[in-house]
Amino acid sequence: MNHTSTLKIWSGLLYLYLAWGSTYLALHYLVETVPPLMASGIRNFSAGIIMMIWAKVTEPNVRLSSKAWLTSLLIGTLLLGVGNGGVTIALAWVPTGYAALIVAAVPIWLVLLQWLWLKNIPSPMVIMGVLIGLVGVGLLLDFNSFSLEGDSAQFTLGIIALLTATFCWSLGMVISQRAQLPYSAAYLSAMQMLGGGTVTLLGSLVAGEFPLFNPSGLNASTCYSFSYLLIFGSLGGFTVFSWLSQRTSPTLLATYNYVNPLVALLLGYLFVNEPLSLKVVLAAGIIISAVILISVGQRLKKRAEPVSQES
Repeated sequence: MNHTSTLKIWSGLLYLYLAWGSTYLALHYLVETVPPLMASGIRNFSAGIIMMIWAKVTEPNVRLSSKAWLTSLLIGTLLLGVGNGGVTIALAWVPTGYAALIVAAVPIWLVLLQWLWLKNIPSPMVIMGVLIGLVGVGLLLDFNSFSLEGDSAQFTLGIIALLTATFCWSLGMVISQRAQLPYSAAYLSAMQMLGGGTVTLLGSLVAGEFPLFNPSGLNASTCYSFSYLLIFGSLGGFTVFSWLSQRTSPTLLATYNYVNPLVALLLGYLFVNEPLSLKVVLAAGIIISAVILISVGQRLKKRAEPVSQES
């Protein structure tokens, strides 16, 4: 990988760190007036339509195969439908701290999937980076606020929903990299967002959110938040995500799971007066160290592979 490619990859990762980390603040305002699954479904479906129009205008001669649509539907369902949708549903029954910790385990799912399915044994440095990243995210959590009181059955269902969501998101990332569909990031992200958005809207319909939606309750914050999520979260973020999934390892790509919570906390401190302590600053250093370890570990392993094949 040359210097230019490395710079592009890290520019894309930086975009995901900031854009997807800031979506938590936008969602904080959006779900005040729009049911969560409905908001997510409309956003992703709308972004899919816009991206598909853009792709058709810029690449009018491309013909999408039925295999591409089916694969993209599967990936979009895993990433946006079950992945995002499962987390949203689980938050009704599981404390936010537990949810954040389980979602942060996505890189571990990825390492296990690559190890068991793709026979890609992770290097000790990558494993160390994953574990250190989890420690950094764990520092951001307030374990004193956790409570297991209430309906234990709902809590169990919430945990199962989170585990299913993070596993499906990880599986979607691996399939996306393995699929290697011969299309641009614009077409891939459009198809995946259309698939995931459709599944999420169907989930919203089944969950009974549509009768709960009150258009008269929409305000300026709703419009600003939705526009930001549509443009920077879905259109920009998922296109960059699709591009990166074809050019870097799922483990390195998944480092946004460590950085996004940190970005969300910093924005929460700046805009909604959430507390920011020395512990958060310490967690920042640990998270950045984890990202560096995973990146270096992946690079060293790739450099060593040709040598081992020739010997």
